[in-house]
Amino acid sequence: MKVIENQVSAWFLLKYEDEYYIDVNCSSGFVSFSAVVKLNGSEKANYNSYGTVYIESLAEAISNKSQYDHPRNIKDEGFLDQIHEAIMRWKQEQT
Repeated sequence: MKVIENQVSAWFLLKYEDEYYIDVNCSSGFVSFSAVVKLNGSEKANYNSYGTVYIESLAEAISNKSQYDHPRNIKDEGFLDQIHEAIMRWKQEQT
């Protein structure tokens, strides 16, 4: 798992094998949470065509609509730990 793009305090785009995942900083009222979504086929195609511009719009859409219990929000703790570790490694490499 590897961070391939990010926007500070907003989102991280990660790649694991042939799949992409976006980790978006969301808030609902007084509660902040991270929504992690696996990009589907059309989202991957749009990313391949439009790059970061598309990911920024996708992150905004997720942030605006997201609820912690949304069905696309990944809840597998083991997988979320892998994402967290990849982000922490990436942050260390940036310093």
